[in-house]
Amino acid sequence: MSKNEITLAGKAYINMSKNEITLAGKVYKDVVDNSVVAPVRAYIQCSWFSPEEIKFMEQGLKTLGTNRSVSLQYSHHPLSHQYKNIDVNQHPEVMADREWQQNTYAMDMHAIYGMDMGIGLFMPSKPDVGQAYEQGVLNALHKPNILLIPDDEKNIPLNLMVGCGNTRIITLSEAANFDFHDVMFTPYDGKVF
Repeated sequence: MSKNEITLAGKAYINMSKNEITLAGKVYKDVVDNSVVAPVRAYIQCSWFSPEEIKFMEQGLKTLGTNRSVSLQYSHHPLSHQYKNIDVNQHPEVMADREWQQNTYAMDMHAIYGMDMGIGLFMPSKPDVGQAYEQGVLNALHKPNILLIPDDEKNIPLNLMVGCGNTRIITLSEAANFDFHDVMFTPYDGKVF
């Protein structure tokens, strides 16, 4: 356990306790007890339509699982929350079922409404219009959305709406230590088209 963590009821939490905070270049006393901050609950967007996307999804979930500022248990990962628990990868025929389509869509939208933020596992080499739609919904709801892209895809241009429409875009390796509580808009510094 690091010095920035505390244990409460056998679980480790990030210690966000500060006695002073610097704002606008001046130091102020902070009397609020910020000693325990729960991990964020995120809508985790990703694609799983090819072996490369599945590999990146698994790497992303593993990375997020090591980050104490994100709760995988209380986040919503669409593939893990399919209507009637049907795994679309095991049963692709369900994609033709109107009931499954409508209820899967509704479940995902309700999950977006209830989560603190979005985290997208996005591959610029394989852009997914479904993820772009979910990013737009998060933006319309004024919820932060952080895209995680593969380290080796940083130089692949993104569509302008994806590149400029998300709160922040970071590489997967940066996600391991990223504080998902402290999400500030940062313009994307990569190429867009």
